Amino acid sequence: MESYKILERIGEGTHGQVVQASERSTGKIVAIKCVRSSDKASKNLLREIESLKALDSDYVVKLLDHFCHSFSFYLVLEFVASGLPEMLYDDNVLLDDSHLKTYARMLLAGVVHMHTTNIMHRDLKPENLLISSEGVLKIADFSLSRLLLTTTIADNDVNEQRNGREQCYTGQVATRRYRAPELLFGSVHYDQSIDMWSIGCILAEMQMKTPLFAGDSDMEQIAIVVHNLGTPTDETWPNRNEMPDYNKLKFTKCDPVPINVLLPDIDELLADLVGKLILYNADQRLNAYEALLHPYFFNEPLPCLEHLMPKPPKDHRQKLMQKPIEVIESLERNFSCLYQILDETL
Repeated sequence: MESYKILERIGEGTHGQVVQASERSTGKIVAIKCVRSSDKASKNLLREIESLKALDSDYVVKLLDHFCHSFSFYLVLEFVASGLPEMLYDDNVLLDDSHLKTYARMLLAGVVHMHTTNIMHRDLKPENLLISSEGVLKIADFSLSRLLLTTTIADNDVNEQRNGREQCYTGQVATRRYRAPELLFGSVHYDQSIDMWSIGCILAEMQMKTPLFAGDSDMEQIAIVVHNLGTPTDETWPNRNEMPDYNKLKFTKCDPVPINVLLPDIDELLADLVGKLILYNADQRLNAYEALLHPYFFNEPLPCLEHLMPKPPKDHRQKLMQKPIEVIESLERNFSCLYQILDETL
């Protein structure tokens, strides 16, 4: 740690925190992820290191160094100024459909590279998508990532996916609102298609500015998904009975909500793309390469050129972190004035 000067904290998680730092010898600004030593944290960290070392894409955050110090592990990462949620919800940043289309394309390009390298991210969500000071989207936080295990080298992608799905992984992955239905029902046999479900949810949220399926518990999440996609059938989800928890629940029969009702007031082609990602049947979901070839990306408005994308300031996160404090102070001032008026009138 002597090689770096800590500047400020920029994030915090279950097992540690992320700080902004400068390299003393060069002055280069980096992000350092500090993880406290524990069996689970160490296992996740090793997977994150291996994934980041294997990946080399403009749309994946880069690992610069890693080391141990005082019973903690440290990852030195490229510093990325902002994140997708900050860009979406900052009133001072004007994002039009062409900008959002480019974010979607960058996300899918990063996932194509990731999946081609046989890596599942397993926790894709807006908070894990960073935006650089050049306006480039970068996939981050590979702590739940996993190498896709295959029993044989397949001649085609479909067989390779099915081989991967024969392997057993933990079902406790992905953030609830972006978790594929097979994970919600306890499956431990899955593949990269769980990432594609998450991407469908993210693309919808970028347009709607609210989560597509916003459950606050696993049961509520399942209920919301089933209410919107309809009760699963042999046609929509042939292997649903293989899910460990599927038959523990009874569903009232309901029809799927039409995609134009589920996603109102958005581009029809985007709605079609999202609809082909949020399918019960993992075999039928588009893969990342197929999604990149969807007509949505080739119709007006065309994706914005990357060098013209909105560029967040280097202190974007810090500025936005101050806003809740300012809002609270403003509310307190308003209430103080209200109380004064009431006192004067009584």
